[in-house]
Amino acid sequence: MGMRFLSGFAQWMRRPCAVFRVAALAGCVVTVLAGCAAGHAPPPYAGASSPGPAASTTGVTGTSSPSPGTPQQRAVADADLMLKAFASPASAREVASSPVPSSPMSRSPGTPTPTDNDVVTETSWWLAPGDPQQVLAWEAAHIPALYHLSGWGTSATGIWVDVFSIPAVPGLFDERELAVSTTAAGHGQTAIRVDALVDWIPVRPPGDTVPATARVATLAETRWGFGGTPPRQTTTVIATATVTDPAQVAALAAYLNGLPVDPPGGVSSCLMSSGGITVTFSTRPGGPALAKASAGLGGCEFLSYTMPGQQTVGLGGGPAGENLLDEIDRVSGLHWKLPQPSAAP
Repeated sequence: MGMRFLSGFAQWMRRPCAVFRVAALAGCVVTVLAGCAAGHAPPPYAGASSPGPAASTTGVTGTSSPSPGTPQQRAVADADLMLKAFASPASAREVASSPVPSSPMSRSPGTPTPTDNDVVTETSWWLAPGDPQQVLAWEAAHIPALYHLSGWGTSATGIWVDVFSIPAVPGLFDERELAVSTTAAGHGQTAIRVDALVDWIPVRPPGDTVPATARVATLAETRWGFGGTPPRQTTTVIATATVTDPAQVAALAAYLNGLPVDPPGGVSSCLMSSGGITVTFSTRPGGPALAKASAGLGGCEFLSYTMPGQQTVGLGGGPAGENLLDEIDRVSGLHWKLPQPSAAP
């Protein structure tokens, strides 16, 4: 999963007890309350004691979509299923587009806005009679039990948001959320926006793993320095090793082959690394590289994996460098430590 920024018209917090805060977002002052169900108790929604014709009080199962395809295609199908879990109030009707085009609710989903590319969001719009808070409270009481209320909030512009989460699907989806947003549409009507967000897990391309023909793993640890006038970076090799034991080479290859692909676009800010670690696989000492893994240490620790004829991919997430160093020490019996930063002369 990548980084998330909260919606421009409402924010929420996931805390064990109620917390209020005020924040300025997109020109709106946002009041936040989350974590305690007692904080979400507007008056009863009169005249809406049962779902309308399009409602699904049983909802979707919450498991992955049975449709075939890539993880992204399956995420789209799963988001469509999640939209069907919305329990429409009596007399509510689905509409093709926002009934409140001038409202900030028309421009931003109620779910956190992703900064990575491994997320799909599907949206539906509804109109229902009644007050926005009452409609939202009714929805919270009628949505399928699988959907857990994980956050809620409101904005100074009169927008109310509930966010419901459902379980992840290991190896396929790592986050799934359904946001229901409401605001007054005039003439005693409430506009409802329903957003289904599914964060899918990328898969490694076929053949993008250390080949079984690898017999040698060449290891190198470096320390990086930065300084001088004009400023420049230096790289110093502080340790090297050549692993030829078949079991150790196979163990290092299996570790790298089992790492998940980093979500595209999900890189966050981090401190400059103090050094790096590299593992190069080959069929013989000094032979051409079959595969290579390089990662930073002591700061940004993202890992890049390369193979001849294949695109470079990121593996293992943010702490991949230190995790790789720990695995190298465990498998090989080495005792390499994180490099200490140094200043370039």
